[in-house]
Amino acid sequence: MARVAATNASCDAETIEIRTADGHALRADVREPDTANAAGVAILAHAMFARRTEFERPKGRSLVDLFAERGYRTIAFDFRGHGDSGPGAAQGGDWSYDDLVRSDLPAVAACARARWEKLPLVVAGHSFGGQIALASQGTGALDADALVVIGANVWMRSLERSRARWLMKRAVVKTAHALCQKRGYFPARALGLGSDDASSRIMASIERCMREGRWTSDDGKVDYGALLASIRVPVATVSSRGDPLLCHPHCARAMVARVSGPRLSENLARSDDGSPPPGHTSLVTSDRVRDMYRRVLAWLDSQPGRLAKSNILLI
Repeated sequence: MARVAATNASCDAETIEIRTADGHALRADVREPDTANAAGVAILAHAMFARRTEFERPKGRSLVDLFAERGYRTIAFDFRGHGDSGPGAAQGGDWSYDDLVRSDLPAVAACARARWEKLPLVVAGHSFGGQIALASQGTGALDADALVVIGANVWMRSLERSRARWLMKRAVVKTAHALCQKRGYFPARALGLGSDDASSRIMASIERCMREGRWTSDDGKVDYGALLASIRVPVATVSSRGDPLLCHPHCARAMVARVSGPRLSENLARSDDGSPPPGHTSLVTSDRVRDMYRRVLAWLDSQPGRLAKSNILLI
């Protein structure tokens, strides 16, 4: 069970510390909805090379604000080694893919369940955060009531139909792997790729998955890809034509093809104002793609069970 201790608080967010089962401290911001009738709790899991603040941009028109508008309490957190859940990779922090699947995200979910056990729990994961959410749900460690997977796919040949994109992905991962061997971690900050560096073990997992063509735990004993079939909760996928390499819309759809529950696929051809479709990061940070998220949340409202609007409770 996660141990939760209140720390710093501001007028619009309660900052808390969540302890994982293996003793790591994760920092998270809890924000209340704009209405007294809470529709649910939404955990926001950030991308690789990022931190929880990606969900707070732009201020006043962010995804956090949109979830609040729709009546959701939100918990935006930093995975270990990121943001305020350090130390980071450059400071000697080291963590594996499995740490995030088995410990970090389940601990945040346990915190949400403990505080608001009567409310439905939605996990929205961007890119790497979406991968982790699917893997954790598939193993049964997460137990969310719905998933929103934003710009997420695993780089495997079976999910990539374009040979040109596949060759480019292989070159990117090969270069990243070489940098990790030289530096001991992946220097995303120095390369201008994001706010946070990545551990060498995380990058080794990506390289192994690509090389072997299997999405598994580091010891190969848990097949995350095969376990997608055990996911029976609603899963919404979000992708953009403006994100052709990191998460092409075809790859996003192929990623969740094995999921057994209800599925919704939103593939953006343009932004809300008719401008070009967003890139990988802008899928979260641009305020010009909010209509699509409103459609996703309306779809979740229409699902039976704990997500149905008739289950909204006054807390």
